[in-house]
Amino acid sequence: MLNVLFQQISSLWLIPFAYVIVGEIAYSLIEGLSMGGSIQGWWNAMRMWLYVKTSSFLFSLIDGILGIFGHTNSPFSLTSKVIEDDAAKRYEKEIMEFGTSSPYFTILATIALLNLFCVLLTLKDLVKGVFAGEKMALQVLLCGVLVLINIPIYQAIFIRKDKGKMSICVSIKSTTLTFTTCIFFKLFN
Repeated sequence: MLNVLFQQISSLWLIPFAYVIVGEIAYSLIEGLSMGGSIQGWWNAMRMWLYVKTSSFLFSLIDGILGIFGHTNSPFSLTSKVIEDDAAKRYEKEIMEFGTSSPYFTILATIALLNLFCVLLTLKDLVKGVFAGEKMALQVLLCGVLVLINIPIYQAIFIRKDKGKMSICVSIKSTTLTFTTCIFFKLFN
């Protein structure tokens, strides 16, 4: 199945995949710039698109499945939308805000950390000479792009000290989930 989704670099079937991906990226960038946006704004919009699809759609799917079985109990609560001065400054600098403790952020941080660990383990294999280059090159490229997209999450977990950083609770949960997943993968693989 992976051979169908991720073609080898030498395969001619890579051309349609590359054409669609490059075309979509170029079109969205041109569209964003023509509307008066910046490259940083476009890049953040691409990140947000990925984050929304990854987190909220997963919770919507789970809620829909539970609703079919009559167990839906999704609470809806109004939250304050008052913006502090620090948050407004970060918004103007186009810095992403992760200050609340939310299950959405736990999912995003866990997936981002999994991607980071996969890239680091692949680099370790590359240094050792164990890396299967031709067969795994596109998977590594995709994982590397996901690591680049998730840089604000890594900064929010490890580097930032402001109120917009990832909460300690979310950081601990996501790190624990990531390590547990890696350990289970190592045990069963």
